[in-house]
Amino acid sequence: MRALDGAAGGLVAAFGLATLFLFIPGTIDDPGMDDLPPAFMPQVVAILLTGLAALLGLRSLLRRPEAGDSAEDSAGEEPALTRRHAGFVLLAALWLAASFGIVALAGYLAGGAAAVVGAMLLMRIRRPLTIVATAVAAPLVLWAVFWQILTIPLP
Repeated sequence: MRALDGAAGGLVAAFGLATLFLFIPGTIDDPGMDDLPPAFMPQVVAILLTGLAALLGLRSLLRRPEAGDSAEDSAGEEPALTRRHAGFVLLAALWLAASFGIVALAGYLAGGAAAVVGAMLLMRIRRPLTIVATAVAAPLVLWAVFWQILTIPLP
């Protein structure tokens, strides 16, 4: 499990660095206003993501091996990453891509609702009333907070 944590931390840290130095500067323009630049919050998120991933990788390097961590002890046990886990990661990635696509095509409210529905289904929440109520309320509350109170425009 230590190796899996280290690999995950390294991959997520690499993604965070690429986001911080390639994706954000390449896709977000600064209109030169006196307010916070549009790249501020994405940069904060990328810095936090990279830092937490680096801590996970560092933790996996510094942690002492447990009984089930060696290759000899894990013979016959289920591997740390199974096809089911990989399938879940693929579904989550597809869900995120679809959510971003819907935001780009139909705007924040439709994309936010689709993102909430997908997240709830991935978490195995199956009550239709709960899903619909959350999918409608969450984007509206966030829109009201950002657009109406903080005056930060959403796509």
